[in-house]
Amino acid sequence: MNNIIGIVYKILAVALICFIAGACATNKEKSQEFSEVLLSANQGSDDVSAYRVDIKNGQLTAVDGSPFHAGDYPIAVSVTPDGRFAYVTNQGSDSITGYLIDDITGRLTEISGSPFSAGHHPVWVSIEPAGQFMYVANDESDSLTTYAIDPESGKLQRRGDSASSGHYPLEMAIDPRGRYTYVANFNSATVSAFKINRATGKLAAIGHAVNTEDHPIAITIDPSARFVYVANYGSVTVSAFAIQPESGELVEIKGSPFTAGAKPYDVTLDPSGQFLYTVNWASHDISAFQVDNESGALREIEGSPFRTDWYPYSVKVDPSDHFLYVANNGANEVSAYSIDINTGVLKAVSGSPYRSGKGPYTLAISRHLALHQGHTR
Repeated sequence: MNNIIGIVYKILAVALICFIAGACATNKEKSQEFSEVLLSANQGSDDVSAYRVDIKNGQLTAVDGSPFHAGDYPIAVSVTPDGRFAYVTNQGSDSITGYLIDDITGRLTEISGSPFSAGHHPVWVSIEPAGQFMYVANDESDSLTTYAIDPESGKLQRRGDSASSGHYPLEMAIDPRGRYTYVANFNSATVSAFKINRATGKLAAIGHAVNTEDHPIAITIDPSARFVYVANYGSVTVSAFAIQPESGELVEIKGSPFTAGAKPYDVTLDPSGQFLYTVNWASHDISAFQVDNESGALREIEGSPFRTDWYPYSVKVDPSDHFLYVANNGANEVSAYSIDINTGVLKAVSGSPYRSGKGPYTLAISRHLALHQGHTR
């Protein structure tokens, strides 16, 4: 009898410990929250606008001190995976401005050594998933340059020789596993593929460039690293390709290209990979598509296209998968939309649009986990 009672006590004790541990874990989760900052590189005012994102309703609030000074004609912005650093390509001054993002206030502070030399006409910047290397596209020299990122200071150091792309590379996309990068070549109507050396960051060309429609201007990769999508500015279409996992080569998907709006200027996917969005420069709207999970084919969703303001240049979905943001270059504004997670349908967020600097060109979102007790770093 005593043995039975002892066993029962042990079972109850284990149950109590598990209950307390679960409660502690739950409380820990509740004490954590994600903090998001939306950045806009503004080509016309030579600065960067920064906004705090309300992750509950998608509304934007300008960060104290925004906008922050950049170089001449800043047109692209990218953020490290940990949300600590942001980098802006200044096309007019052949440089990269680097910033430290304050994880409490969202303020930007230019890092030591910034601005960094970036070669002639830097037009795009991408950072691989490990946050060790950054890649810059220079359109007039048809080249891609690798930089190492110091994890503590954010300083940049050029690594090796530049890789050659097609004619007039405008945008790059790196697969989520950090194995391959793909480049949209505007004037040669192609996409170039490269394998990334994870130790050195060096790029090695893969096979031959694949053809797109006229003037590919933007490129994105789905979260599963299976599909590549390209916005063709000159052809009112989106080209779609499947990634061959062993080689990284691209094979066009059946049904591609898919019709979008007039002069699609940017393309993005939501974090779930269910929906794809293009902003259409000439029709001032957003085309929305459902992505076939098996084939990668696109089907325009009901209600698409959705109106934007004048001349939308950039589109980004926040990491929570609830909100979408558009840089309206001609209106000096950023529009915000909520996303129906079941249908992909967009609805304007209350208070949208929000004023930006002049000529907002590219958007990026910084996200990190913050504790109520203080800094995460």
